[in-house]
Amino acid sequence: MEDAVCCFHTFKDVSLLRRAGTKGKAKANMLRTAAVKKRQVDGETNAEIWTPSNKRHKINASQDDISHKIDVSKQLDGDFNFPQTHMMSLWVAKIPRYGALQQSSADRHEQANRTNLKDGWYASNHNLDYLPQVITFLSRLLGCEVRAVNLQALAQRREDCAATSKVLPAGRGLAGPLSL
Repeated sequence: MEDAVCCFHTFKDVSLLRRAGTKGKAKANMLRTAAVKKRQVDGETNAEIWTPSNKRHKINASQDDISHKIDVSKQLDGDFNFPQTHMMSLWVAKIPRYGALQQSSADRHEQANRTNLKDGWYASNHNLDYLPQVITFLSRLLGCEVRAVNLQALAQRREDCAATSKVLPAGRGLAGPLSL
């Protein structure tokens, strides 16, 4: 496991292009816009000097340069600063000591997202005012779940009372209260 974590941290830079956040992507788009405008201005000013072949070569070189600048910008702005990455290094010591770490599973969060949001969204009429409908749906669903739990508890209580009355029949041979 230590080798896998070490290998991940060694090669994680390969994925940094895809890890750029919204600010990094916005910065890269601004760089692209500025570079394209500069290329257009250069093309307009040198239109009379450049031959069609030379113009095509300059445009291709410019596109390669723009994509390289954007990749570098995204790579500089990308990071792996989220809790799961840090927790991987902690798991190496905790798993042998405590066993499987159930609380670190992402399945519970995905299930909570599904039950809390998606089911309510599907039950709504999908208009802009969907939030009250989702909340109403979830409150009704929760009310039904609470009712089911209450009915189970009531049935269990009745079974316990019935079992107690069979073991201790009322009024037959029972001693009265002790007096002091």
